[in-house]
Amino acid sequence: MGRESAQQQTARIIAAVTLPHHKVLGAGDAFVLEAGDENEQEQLTLDLAKAVKADVVRLSNGICIILRD
Repeated sequence: MGRESAQQQTARIIAAVTLPHHKVLGAGDAFVLEAGDENEQEQLTLDLAKAVKADVVRLSNGICIILRD
């Protein structure tokens, strides 16, 4: 059992890239960028992820989050 918990990976949320209709109440240590439209959201997300060498996940509600181990 000890090995299982030692092998767990945790990712840290670096940022969330949202659209104007998204409601984000708090982001903890992460910061939130608001894009004007979906094209800008995609470009900002990719640029930021590349800059910090992180992974991107698009949530089912359309918010993009940038994660790093």
